[in-house]
Amino acid sequence: MSDYKTLSILITALGGEGGGTLMNWILECARSQKLFVQGTSVPGVAQRTGSTSYYIEICDKNFDNEKEPILSLYPKPGRVDIVIASELLEAARVLERGYINPDSTTLITSSSRIYTNLEKSHLADGRFSQEKILNTCKKMSKNFICLDLNTMAVDHSTIVSATMFGALAGSGVLPWKKTICENIFQDNIFGKNSLSGFNFAYEQVKANSKYIITSKINKQLKEDNSIKIIDDSISNEFSNIINIGKERCIDYQNKKYSEVYIERVKKILSVINKEDPKVLSIAENIVRRLALWMTYEDIPRVAQLKIKPDRFKKIKKEINIKSNQILLIQDIFKPGLNEIAAMLPNNIGRWFIKNKKIMIRFPLIGKGMKINSLSISGFILLKFLSSFRYIRPISLRYKEEQKNIDIWIDNLVLSLNKSLSFTEGLADMPQILKGYGDTWDRGLKKYNKINDALVKNKLHLIDEKDGVILKEAVLISMNETETEKLDVFLKNNL
Repeated sequence: MSDYKTLSILITALGGEGGGTLMNWILECARSQKLFVQGTSVPGVAQRTGSTSYYIEICDKNFDNEKEPILSLYPKPGRVDIVIASELLEAARVLERGYINPDSTTLITSSSRIYTNLEKSHLADGRFSQEKILNTCKKMSKNFICLDLNTMAVDHSTIVSATMFGALAGSGVLPWKKTICENIFQDNIFGKNSLSGFNFAYEQVKANSKYIITSKINKQLKEDNSIKIIDDSISNEFSNIINIGKERCIDYQNKKYSEVYIERVKKILSVINKEDPKVLSIAENIVRRLALWMTYEDIPRVAQLKIKPDRFKKIKKEINIKSNQILLIQDIFKPGLNEIAAMLPNNIGRWFIKNKKIMIRFPLIGKGMKINSLSISGFILLKFLSSFRYIRPISLRYKEEQKNIDIWIDNLVLSLNKSLSFTEGLADMPQILKGYGDTWDRGLKKYNKINDALVKNKLHLIDEKDGVILKEAVLISMNETETEKLDVFLKNNL
């Protein structure tokens, strides 16, 4: 048997977060203590589309005068002593791959989230469940430490690798003292900031080794807006989804508009079997899509979002703007004729569209505008555009969208008791209607093609095959920019 022990550490991070720097810090500390150590890295795609992983093995002795041991170049499932992740989903990835052992692994992770492309492209709430990840991490690791390491790093003007190092040192698993870690930071501005972040994370972990700070993912809702009274039989999670939809409608238009949303939700809840988990899952999807469809993006909505105070605060925080610096935010607007007509009163909007040849000559239509949102003139212009939301209920597009939404709801009510597969397809149809401008126009064209071919004439004679066809048509529409492939599919399945 060998007369030495090894400590294995797996670091997982995103591109640009300093995972390689953290590995080098650990290697430098180990070598300063005359320990035999080996580190390897497996770089992935930069940023959120991929991850980078670093693996370290540290022996508890040196081998200057004897044969060196052979250490592994990569981690072995179930045999890693320490896993540290820069982001919560990265911890879940490592967990899924079996590297964490509930009998021996210390798991350290940041509770912060940087959403995947799949999560961000989802038209409903496509985020992975934070609660499920946290619960699984706690169950599957021997020791679990979770803090918002990313926020700590931002607060100390450093990168997350510094706070990861502090949390790792604070956990007490490294075979050297804290002062050894502190010695590796350079005596410059960045080094001092990193040391400050390191020390803060270290103290937080030392205060409580089970210290858990959940990230601010779930929107906190006001008690007076709670709508649990709709139906006591639905879960709190489902109620929260409805609440978020209601809040979104209030922000988009007003409280009266949110009441329209609630009435539509009640209509769906009145016809579903609340004892069937699959039906409840479909209903949750419906209320998500309903909230998104009712808050479609038009010029007033985009302008409203551009001048929200929270947006400016977030930008200033992200770029770490100094008091002596000037911030310029340049937003690009390129309104088309249909978009301008859509926000105008119904009759005026229709007149605009009928007289395209005349209106297309106007200087702003179809031409890009660069607007500084923080300038007086830019802010006033965006404020003026956002004010059109007050006449939205009489606008051309509002009339069309509310009519189509009501038809969709009526179709869902008819199909819910006939075919769950067909209802799933119907529930997913609004995701075809995304974005604005040309993107929205293409989506509407696809939506109408599917509705005319597969929905209108099927509602009273639905079978499971119709549901499969409908879902496939929706999938094709989402994956294809143009309609050629969809046209062929519809022709072959009529």
